[in-house]
Amino acid sequence: MIFGLIIGAWLMVAGIYIYKIYDENRYKKRLTIEKLLREIEVRNTLNQKVIEILNRPITGSDKELINPQSDVKVPFYDYNFLKNYTSMYNLYIPTYFLNTFFKKLSHHLAVFDDEQDLKNGGYIFKESRTIFENFSVEITDDIEAKKRELQKAKNVYPSMLKKQHYNI
Repeated sequence: MIFGLIIGAWLMVAGIYIYKIYDENRYKKRLTIEKLLREIEVRNTLNQKVIEILNRPITGSDKELINPQSDVKVPFYDYNFLKNYTSMYNLYIPTYFLNTFFKKLSHHLAVFDDEQDLKNGGYIFKESRTIFENFSVEITDDIEAKKRELQKAKNVYPSMLKKQHYNI
């Protein structure tokens, strides 16, 4: 009888241990998938804003300052949105990605008086349309890479997460 009690206790401890490992791996898989989904969502929102800036129509008063084929006018609120959004979600967007984009933009900023900037309603970046377009293409490529990574993560069995060392 004592022998049966010891074996029963051992089986119960082994069962709890196995369930604990299974539950922990399932939790890691769910966190990995949620993180990848969040990264895709953040990059998609950023890409939509860049495309919106590129497709903004140029008014008649801006035509003397802006060449529609090469220049980009970014309103203050859109520029602030880009800066704030990227700083708020910097965990989900690679920092080097954004640093190079804003560094390239800073070299193309047209300098005006403060009154002229207020009159323009935003910043004018001379010959920077290609920078915005290339940034949008990079974001799109990165989104596709994250989608492939998400598909791989969904197909991974929870016990394999420890072997693959997913960074959570």
